[in-house]
Amino acid sequence: MSGTAHATHYVRFHEERCTGCAACLRVCPTKAIRIRREKSIRIVDQCIGCGACIRACPAGAVSAATIGVEGIGRDHAAIALVSPVLYAQFPGFMPGGVLLGLHRMGFRHTVDMSFFLEMFQYAAEEFIQRNRRSAVSPWPLISPICPVVVRIIAFQFPSLLPHVLPVLRPVALMAREVRERIIPAYEDQDRDVVLYYINPCPTKSQPLSAPGPARRPQREAAIGINDIYPELRRQVDQILDSDLIPYSGSGFEFETCSSGNAALGAMSGGEIADMDVEKSLSVHGLQETITYLHKIEMGVLRDFEYIEFRTCREGCLGGVLTAVDPYIARRNVQKMIGVFGVGRRLPRDTILRLYEKGRFRTDQNTQELTRLFGARRPALSLEEAQKIETILDLIEGRDCGACGSPDCLTFAEDVVRGNAALSDCIWLQARRQKEALDPA
Repeated sequence: MSGTAHATHYVRFHEERCTGCAACLRVCPTKAIRIRREKSIRIVDQCIGCGACIRACPAGAVSAATIGVEGIGRDHAAIALVSPVLYAQFPGFMPGGVLLGLHRMGFRHTVDMSFFLEMFQYAAEEFIQRNRRSAVSPWPLISPICPVVVRIIAFQFPSLLPHVLPVLRPVALMAREVRERIIPAYEDQDRDVVLYYINPCPTKSQPLSAPGPARRPQREAAIGINDIYPELRRQVDQILDSDLIPYSGSGFEFETCSSGNAALGAMSGGEIADMDVEKSLSVHGLQETITYLHKIEMGVLRDFEYIEFRTCREGCLGGVLTAVDPYIARRNVQKMIGVFGVGRRLPRDTILRLYEKGRFRTDQNTQELTRLFGARRPALSLEEAQKIETILDLIEGRDCGACGSPDCLTFAEDVVRGNAALSDCIWLQARRQKEALDPA
């Protein structure tokens, strides 16, 4: 893309829009961003897709690495994997109308998360119940649903990886069901299929695990809710004006939404609200998540069995790629739950039989998560660590970020690793100039 200085799996940086304010620099939880020559943005470490830089940038120089809505279904069968956050963007509309609007935009199938959230909750409850007896995993277990949380743990708290619940996330269960039950029919017709993840945040590029069989290469794409919203809103408004009954003509029950469970799961605390786990806790917000991960690391929360973390405030409703205010969206969810109610439709015995067959087991173990998302910098030697301390004493740090690094400690490490020069510190330069003018 012209004018893009650097990109990751999750975000794009647009150098021509950058003002050099360093707002993105300061909020990155993995300290992955550097600014050189005032606006040349570099990624030097692991981007985890939290979207904090998108939210912080006042100039719009950071965007999600998603695609637009042009050409959906034009030369392929388009299948939408729908985050329940999407329904919350349409006050006064039921999910059926939103899903029908997606069909009118070119999606052949729309897959709702309700069934798969129920499956996940049953499997999570079963694992927790068995863990009370076996103690295979340490307490508290950590929800795997927010991929940013898992990436933060792998990058910054690798000792906590055994705490991550080893159960497939609802989106992975959705994708597997599509690959097993829908895609084969199109493969028999020699037609291409594209899976579109309609997301509230830039997290899609994490491998999904257990992809299921496929005879043809599968194409996948991520669309931000804010990107699809204008055209989808137009379609939904037309449906309302036409008095058309919003029936999408789905072939599978999981292509429709008929309960409030999934919408509840979009809110902070919604995942655990309908789970039979008394010793549970919900934490939302990026800094709050990091704070509570520190507490788990210190052993403070070992009396809890399960913690639902979401790095966005108000849970997924506060995702950086949403289209409406999160508090308005929350109210929309509450109204939807009032209409649909909350309750599980799937028989527990059936889910337990699938559980015994290993259908919920993830193949992303501690080693694989560390390989995918762990810190990739070479370890510092004792001599290098001593050099960092010397530099910190020399620069008398103010954590201003003017050097292009997020803080003085990171700057000192950059200097030692050869990625920055001492002359980049403006305060050190100013002090040396003052000493040269006034030696006394």
